[in-house]
Amino acid sequence: MSDSTAPDEAQPMPLAGIRVLDLSRVVSGPFGSLLLADLGAEVIRVESIPGARQPVETVASPLTEEEAFAWGLHRNKHSIAIDLKSAAGREIIYKLVGEADIVYDNFRPGVMERLGLSHDALLAQNPSIITCSLSGFGGDGPWARMPAYDPIVQAMSGTMSFTKLSLDGVPVRWGIPIGDLFAGIIAAIGIVAATIHRDKTGVGQHIDVSMLDVMLALNTYRVPQALTFENEPVPSPFEGGQGTVPFGNFECSDGWVALCISQRMWKTACTIMQRPDLIVDERFSTNLARNTNRDELIAILQGVFKTRTADDWQAEMMSSGVVVGKVTGVGDVFNHPQVLGRGMAVKISDKAGRTATVAGDSLKFSDVDTWWAPREAGADSALVLGSLLRLSTDELNQLDEARVIHLGDPTGGAPLIERTPHVVQPAKDAAPTDRPLKGSIVLELNGDEPSKCFAGQLLADLGARVIRVDRPAGQNVEPYPDEAREAAFRAALNRGKQSVTADLKQPEGAAFFKDLVARADVVLDNYRPGVLTRLGIDGASLREVNPRVISTSITGFGHTGPWSSYPAFDNAIQALGGGMSITVDPSQPEIPIRWGNPIGGLTGAMFAALGTVAALRRRESTGVGEQLDISLLDSQVALLSYRVPQAVTVGRLFLPEPRRGGSGSLPFGAFRCGDGRYFVICITPQFWHRFCETAGHPEWAEDPRFVTEPLRRANEQELYDVVEPSFLARTADDWQSEYFEANLPGAVVLTTSEAFSQPQALARGMRITIPDDEITGGIEVANSPLKFSVSAPVPPLGAPIPGRDTAAVAAEFGLTAPLVEVDSPAARWGRLPA
Repeated sequence: MSDSTAPDEAQPMPLAGIRVLDLSRVVSGPFGSLLLADLGAEVIRVESIPGARQPVETVASPLTEEEAFAWGLHRNKHSIAIDLKSAAGREIIYKLVGEADIVYDNFRPGVMERLGLSHDALLAQNPSIITCSLSGFGGDGPWARMPAYDPIVQAMSGTMSFTKLSLDGVPVRWGIPIGDLFAGIIAAIGIVAATIHRDKTGVGQHIDVSMLDVMLALNTYRVPQALTFENEPVPSPFEGGQGTVPFGNFECSDGWVALCISQRMWKTACTIMQRPDLIVDERFSTNLARNTNRDELIAILQGVFKTRTADDWQAEMMSSGVVVGKVTGVGDVFNHPQVLGRGMAVKISDKAGRTATVAGDSLKFSDVDTWWAPREAGADSALVLGSLLRLSTDELNQLDEARVIHLGDPTGGAPLIERTPHVVQPAKDAAPTDRPLKGSIVLELNGDEPSKCFAGQLLADLGARVIRVDRPAGQNVEPYPDEAREAAFRAALNRGKQSVTADLKQPEGAAFFKDLVARADVVLDNYRPGVLTRLGIDGASLREVNPRVISTSITGFGHTGPWSSYPAFDNAIQALGGGMSITVDPSQPEIPIRWGNPIGGLTGAMFAALGTVAALRRRESTGVGEQLDISLLDSQVALLSYRVPQAVTVGRLFLPEPRRGGSGSLPFGAFRCGDGRYFVICITPQFWHRFCETAGHPEWAEDPRFVTEPLRRANEQELYDVVEPSFLARTADDWQSEYFEANLPGAVVLTTSEAFSQPQALARGMRITIPDDEITGGIEVANSPLKFSVSAPVPPLGAPIPGRDTAAVAAEFGLTAPLVEVDSPAARWGRLPA
């Protein structure tokens, strides 16, 4: 795209001409198809037949919470209603598959097969169809058919075990359903990549996405820390992942702020805090010293921050280049000047003139002026089936009478997009087993921040050749606090990449880099706005070197808007994005908690990867590159999806509810067991009776206080008074066995090591060992969460030693390699003072 937030109307959308049949439900699937719609795909929701015909309203009623939920997830999608269990309904789907490119579902494994809609069955209707199934645990393995909810996969991922206030505290789930949402993003990445693969080979394939696989993959550097270096992650509310101190959440006079103060910010921060003595205090003068004396420093800062308001601290610190973000409520996020300035609050309307605010397109491909509100079930049945299958009005009415389809009110709908059917034109050098991005070259600029490195790794997993362009040895300002942490970051965020060294501030290094750009497809960076321009390698400059190059720039707040120049770290993005305000320990609900993994950077990385594969596909039709402006805050705001219209338009106040599910279901949450470990449950109404039987208290099921979910909510404290002590009767593993046998949604809160030793993770191949030049026996890391049926799996390649590939890459491309010192981590640690 251009350097602004507005889409370039002269270029086609990345998924222009792609038609998606979306059979998904609830959150994870619809969020993924929403992203596909924003990339230009025509998404047709296939819904169930409504239970009863609703009269057409002549006067629009105010938006309900249930409708607001739909507005946040189903905008810009058509709706048809078909009885998939009937033979006639199945025949309609078969015919629609012949007119589609993608079939997408999030049913539990086995459902599509029972409906006669397996990938093989659909291939018979369309030989190049792409299918994607998103489920809790994936299509195979011992847990494949277990019920899955977001809290369950959060518990099983390992991260919940260190998302808490202290070692003996209650493990905390992130208040936003990231298991659902992140799986939706990964599914969208897989679908766009499979479309690129089909464009090159003519072959469709099946994509298997597991919520648990995705959550396991997001542990990144935590995996080798736990598995290879036996350094199990523990709660560290006041230390960053790379060892940064001070870090964490601090109470102010009227609220909370999240901060992350690196070495280069330390002097400025101390001056603002009116504590210049801390600058020269030997206990705190360097990050290594602050890490060693962390508890003393935190006690001092806890007193300092209570002296002023959160807004005061944020304003002065951020304007001076020190990262401090206010913990912001879900609704208040959409009053933030940067959110407004970046177009992340969008108003849409329905045919009755009702208006609601929804989250904008964080990738900025979509023209928000064309967005429309979701349609009621079946509103587009006549349009879609009449246009695509040439069914007459009489035929449609007969199918409606027979309840095979439902014809909703067709007024006010958007027309179908003119689509050219896919023509198979396989490239001569493309094989079906190729990974989707084979042949693409990505240059990834220096730094170990997850936002950029994980994005690069996702592209590498899809088959791109990723070459890191690292700084010369000795220019790393802030060393890691220990060798193991450095090796963990290097291996877990860079497997499968190469590394060259170039000093971009020197003519020789800059020339070498631009020679690489001339041969590249993508340049990936996460430098603050202005840095690339000063180095002469901003998007426009790179396209002068190579008009086809795509520049993907990931920053905290983006390149536009009033906060664009401000620094950002993950903790502040979590706070500003709304999720932290509803993430709490039930015993201390006044204290906001950050998610144990860098959710801000990882979210931005996934959106960067999605935007990049979309831009690569668009380039095939335009022949020109573009600049993608990825903002970590935009990415966090996009996760609010269905909550936005509920909070902003309907006025729902989102408060921490650690003991209730998103729909209000309960009992819910983490419960201490007889062995001191925790077990997470999510009991929706269909599981209530089975839950009571498994708990050994069948009498609860008919207790007049608890017999219905509304009654359970009305008598919540009394319910938990009996449920909480019941878990103390058995160990967590005993409960796991009982729940597995009863097919109930429940899981032990696992440590990272346990998560990657769990049978489902092993069966799905999520634990792999990669070779390493410096660690004997290799390093264990998380595997890719994308499973393709045709494209070859990701090979277990190691991570590069900084600069080691410089000469080889230069020789391959016929370039003169700059003289570089290979930055061996072992040598670097040998140079550091004890």
